[in-house]
Amino acid sequence: MTARSLSKIKTGDSTLEVTGPLKMLSELNLAMLPRHVAFIMDGNRRWAKERRLNKLEGHRAGVKTVRETVEMTLDINSLAGTNAIEILTFYAFSKENWKRPLLEVSGLMQIFEKAAIKEIERLQKRNIQINIIGNLNDLPKSLYNRVKDIVNLTKDNDGLRMNFALSYSGRNEIVKGVKKLFEEYKQGKVDIDSLDERTFATYLDTGTLPDPDLLIRTSGEMRFSNFLLWQIAYTELWVTPVFWPEFRRSHYLQALKDYQKRDRRFGGR
Repeated sequence: MTARSLSKIKTGDSTLEVTGPLKMLSELNLAMLPRHVAFIMDGNRRWAKERRLNKLEGHRAGVKTVRETVEMTLDINSLAGTNAIEILTFYAFSKENWKRPLLEVSGLMQIFEKAAIKEIERLQKRNIQINIIGNLNDLPKSLYNRVKDIVNLTKDNDGLRMNFALSYSGRNEIVKGVKKLFEEYKQGKVDIDSLDERTFATYLDTGTLPDPDLLIRTSGEMRFSNFLLWQIAYTELWVTPVFWPEFRRSHYLQALKDYQKRDRRFGGR
């Protein structure tokens, strides 16, 4: 389907008004979608606490929300007839999260590994490319090997690109980038006089990826939590009070609708 917008659905000889999330989908301008959407998936533990569940149950529920968000993105792209939304970046585990209780961290690593095992075949079939940003050497060996397998298996896929930030720190990423740049400078590979922002960005974990157009944060917190600090200079921010396990298609669609109302000036006027 290549229509740019839909307000009604035809079935047989009749035309039905669409409602709910489907109505919201119909109201999107499919020619004005963000190319890159990033997510700070906050609130898993508080969601579990409200329900008197183990914290890990919140993280397991959060994995399901990631899957649903990806499916919604694929549906939107199918409707648009192209990969209008090209990239999704999920903040899965920060470098600071290692300070959490050992049992929670080890349980979360197991959840990540099980999710990787479960999803790898589906990701490959859906032509999704997976990349991991962050400090991979911090990960347990079994998880490290698993994510490397997924990255290698999907590296030639040319559909939706998904980044997962694991053991990630925005400040640490910038420091690592400076170190890489300095090493190449010492080797005579870098002309400092010609160095600009675009060139420096290639030394970051995100490499040559475009900056996020839209950053969605759940749980209502109004901060960036050390996520993509260089890349979000002119990213549109959308915050919802719902916890990540409660984030549904309707919230995602509302974020996209609100994004399309923004006047992105990039400081030019």
